[in-house]
Amino acid sequence: MLFQKDGSGKTVYERSVEKHGKEETFKVIQQCIPSNTCSLPILHHVIKDAPQHINDFCIRYPSAWHLRDENGRSIHQAQLAEGSTKTVANDGMFFMNLTDDEIAEVDPVTKQYPFLVVANGEASDLSTIFYLLSKNPSLLERYREQVTRPEGGEARTTKKRKRDNDENDVDNG
Repeated sequence: MLFQKDGSGKTVYERSVEKHGKEETFKVIQQCIPSNTCSLPILHHVIKDAPQHINDFCIRYPSAWHLRDENGRSIHQAQLAEGSTKTVANDGMFFMNLTDDEIAEVDPVTKQYPFLVVANGEASDLSTIFYLLSKNPSLLERYREQVTRPEGGEARTTKKRKRDNDENDVDNG
């Protein structure tokens, strides 16, 4: 409900801050969602529905930073996936703070490494893709192996092409 928008595009949270102020609004929110025992991935919801307010929620829900959402996404995976406008040029600290494990982890929803999520995003920034790959160059080889596996990848396609070509040769000869 916090991020449901009204006819003018403002969220319930934004209207409440306008009317009651930020501190009063958060007093009410924290009565409903206590920050000291929060197991709700509230920061994922903020990133998805109101990313401009992420700092206000991070300050009050620091323990939610390490939670994963219902899809198994970490907060960084959610940030990359939502809009994917992050680049090294416009948010270098975000990329600098990614751990090696986060750079090597496949997004559970898209089934892609972060460099591919960035490549498919709105920004699709080559310098950001290069930065992520330079932190772990083996990801490119791992990705190549995944997409060319015999059980459904390139090897099977190649055999089918050869078989189709052999059949065409018989039909033409």
